[in-house]
Amino acid sequence: MQAIYQSMWQQATAAIGSGNYQTDALINNPADDRRGITALSYLQSSVPLLQQINQFLQGISELEPRQYRQPVADMHLTMLSIISCIAGLQLRDLNVAAYCEVFQQALAEVERFEVVFRGITASPSCILLQGFVADTDQLSQLRQRLRQAYRDSGLPCSIDSRYKIATAHATLVRFNAPLQQPQRLLDYLTQYRDYAFGCHAVTQLSLVFNNWYQQQQQTTLLDTALLR
Repeated sequence: MQAIYQSMWQQATAAIGSGNYQTDALINNPADDRRGITALSYLQSSVPLLQQINQFLQGISELEPRQYRQPVADMHLTMLSIISCIAGLQLRDLNVAAYCEVFQQALAEVERFEVVFRGITASPSCILLQGFVADTDQLSQLRQRLRQAYRDSGLPCSIDSRYKIATAHATLVRFNAPLQQPQRLLDYLTQYRDYAFGCHAVTQLSLVFNNWYQQQQQTTLLDTALLR
């Protein structure tokens, strides 16, 4: 994972430094009707971790107050996007019970694990928290179980249609306005490249019907699975 995060960091710093970063004007736009289904783990239960994240985000707000900060209630670790967000998709169009049944069956024998969040990285449009799992095979196998179960189910899905997820990152900030102090922002982010934010115990996963930004007010909880 470290190599992926480092590559992302290099691309992002180049983009931000040259003014080629990306902003997203659709955040909080009521006309945005993109919806999908995701398996994820919310970070809400990890209070010490969230305290460290909020301290970091306060510095971001002081430098770039116009950018979109992920609210605490929305912070999460994505396990797998079952249906990547599609414009116009509605919950009534889906067999919710069937998606939940596959979710429970796929996770029945999966053991809980811990994610250590150390350092930040970025993309041309986001600031991300770097997550690491001691047993990377465990995370890969969990995702593969979900991936295979939904593909075998015959239910509509679009797994890996955007990219094949391989890391354990959490999105903290999205750029939705021009940066006011890009170089100072980069200097600030550099200070946190290897910062120890804390840990998150993944003891349960949620299956949600979500919008593009995983905002709770636009999210419907479909099911919860407890890990062993």
